[in-house]
Amino acid sequence: MNFNSKIAAAGAVGLGAIYLVLGLATGHSARSEVPPDLSASATEAGLDVWKTAAALLSDKERAQVVDVRSPEEYARYHLPRAVNEPDAARLHELAVRGGPLIVVAAKDDVAQKLVAEIRARSKHASIHYLIDGPRAWYLAFELPVSMFAEASSPNGYEEALATLKDFWMKPEQGAKGQALEALQSLARMNFQPTLLKQSGKPKAAGGAKKKISGGCG
Repeated sequence: MNFNSKIAAAGAVGLGAIYLVLGLATGHSARSEVPPDLSASATEAGLDVWKTAAALLSDKERAQVVDVRSPEEYARYHLPRAVNEPDAARLHELAVRGGPLIVVAAKDDVAQKLVAEIRARSKHASIHYLIDGPRAWYLAFELPVSMFAEASSPNGYEEALATLKDFWMKPEQGAKGQALEALQSLARMNFQPTLLKQSGKPKAAGGAKKKISGGCG
């Protein structure tokens, strides 16, 4: 390697190091900027909360959320724009009529059985279920996660969450593109309430016990 080549190599390494330091300082990296794939494949029966939210933001065929829990459970807490339909026969009619459906149930085994039965009867039915039901949605978008996490919230977390929640509340006034970007950011961060997953009674950060307000069925 000649002298000029050594200088070029050293310069490349130096620039790489600078980019790494800036990335760590700002909470960004080249990898973190790649949008996660939140598309749902036809073979997937269960969808995580990020893919479920993405399906509700789709420009092609926006999914319809069908909550099969009791009217009382639905009234306590439900996903945005979800309809309550405990009747399995009616659920099949909705699936056959067209448009993707996402089933929300109190237990995954209930949702799995409904989706499997409808898929078996109607091969072309586009139907999935939300894994972990309304609890997954509540933990991702409603719970003040920073109160139940050991680590501090990532840069941009609160802003992204606020953008998405504003869109759910007033979709006619919100910008769907911004909401999708916010969702992708949240999916990349995947900020979790780790203190709730530890053994024993959950405690909020700082040692004080906190009560989770709002039921999620």
